[in-house]
Amino acid sequence: MKYTKISVDNLCNKYQWYTNGDTFQYELLFNECRIGAPIERLATFIYVCSRGYSEKDILEILKKECDCND
Repeated sequence: MKYTKISVDNLCNKYQWYTNGDTFQYELLFNECRIGAPIERLATFIYVCSRGYSEKDILEILKKECDCND
């Protein structure tokens, strides 16, 4: 499974990521999903608006949960 807006949203809820982002920033993240941005870019977006996880941790979780290790 590749990442989608829904899978990223579910992961944000599951791990309590993006809790410091506003609606505009959340839409920017989902736009990145729509255009197929690299998983590393999504990890950076999430990291900037989250607390309690390193960017590396977020990237590792995204790769594991979204099966994006192509």
